[in-house]
Amino acid sequence: MRLAVFDVDGTLIDSRASIHRAAVEAAKVLNLTPPTYDEVRAIVGMSLFEALQAMRPDLDPETVAAYTREFQNAFLTFHADPDFSEALYLGAQETLERLKNDNWLIGMATGNSRRGVTRIVEKHGWGDLFDVTFCADDGPSKPHPHMLQCNLTALGVGTHQAVMIGDATHDMRMARAAQVQAIGVSWGFHTVDELEAAGAQQIVHDFSELGAVLDRFVPELM
Repeated sequence: MRLAVFDVDGTLIDSRASIHRAAVEAAKVLNLTPPTYDEVRAIVGMSLFEALQAMRPDLDPETVAAYTREFQNAFLTFHADPDFSEALYLGAQETLERLKNDNWLIGMATGNSRRGVTRIVEKHGWGDLFDVTFCADDGPSKPHPHMLQCNLTALGVGTHQAVMIGDATHDMRMARAAQVQAIGVSWGFHTVDELEAAGAQQIVHDFSELGAVLDRFVPELM
């Protein structure tokens, strides 16, 4: 039994531009200083309220809550536009399908809301690919291991039988806290140096390389 748990934003879907744009537009609505891309990328992967709170520790909880709502409203507006698109990274769909054909279990651990997960799964036809999905609405934010532990428990998988794949330091820290192998991808929000410092045990640079790493994965006690 082998389980691959995937982050979404920056790992499967290239949402770098849209997440920054939503943070900027939400800030403008509230007359806050718009964040830079580097400020936004540092907090991607966490649950939205906690992420914005970490990015703007000077704001009171009520303002952070308002910022969260406006960010979500910006994303709803984006998705209402028929021309809006967030592309899958090259090889993402093929990798998921190949893992399923090779009898891997596939899970999700994302800072998205349940509504966002439902939208993503429906849009990309992932209902038959993902065995379980856990998100920000299900418990503590990354890097707390809760979401990853939920994947393991729901599927009856041991920590030594699973890998966590993500682009953010929060994913790597979550994996290490859960005692699951941490595989970082270099094409998302965080840099290779940042991923390594957060505990990534392997770094891959495209989905072909990821596929090769997973082919070599043999469940064993860490």
